[in-house]
Amino acid sequence: MQICPKCKVNIRGKKSCCPLCQGQLKDVQGEAGASFPTLKKKKISNITFIKMCTFIFASLEIIFAAINIMTRREYAPIGLIMLGLLAGWITLLTTMYLRNNLLKVITWEVIVAIIVDIYIDVKTGFLGWSLSWMVPLTLIGLAFATIIIAKVMKLRLDEYILYIIFDLVMALLQIIFIRNGKIVQPWPAAISIVVYLIIFVGVLIFRFRDLKVASEKMFNM
Repeated sequence: MQICPKCKVNIRGKKSCCPLCQGQLKDVQGEAGASFPTLKKKKISNITFIKMCTFIFASLEIIFAAINIMTRREYAPIGLIMLGLLAGWITLLTTMYLRNNLLKVITWEVIVAIIVDIYIDVKTGFLGWSLSWMVPLTLIGLAFATIIIAKVMKLRLDEYILYIIFDLVMALLQIIFIRNGKIVQPWPAAISIVVYLIIFVGVLIFRFRDLKVASEKMFNM
């Protein structure tokens, strides 16, 4: 009997390579078992899990909303708790739905984190810390995280370049807040914009073909 160490399947007969991955087979002693491994049935399906979490989230939101109304908004942290629950629920849905695409998960979680932090900043007097420090530093971290994850997962540039372009657009939006004077310390925002522009110019000069391929895939050209 032969077995494929990579696919974990038993091969009947005498084959030169695995019919699934074309990898090298290993000869083993004993009777041939099932050709394919038996998958364990999940006790709770993903849909059921999401429904349970959604029910818990909705119940908590109703409870906190009722407390907020009955106390005439006396306790300000209740609104932040409700926002935190909403952010957690969105993160859960994003992770479950996009679990096979780590870059999408991280990008959406960064967007949620930015929105939550700006909201908290506004509700606490809008001191400007979110736009001055949190947003630009998060975007810079997202740029490096995207590149590192792409390298670790051995992705082609055309498979992740659109994420960098989307992040560039978010970075450029900071110019609006700089011009309106909403950003107290503009240097972190300016640095994040410069970082993304340098990355984009490098792609245009050295990897324009990959950018073209990614654009054609996106717009079905």
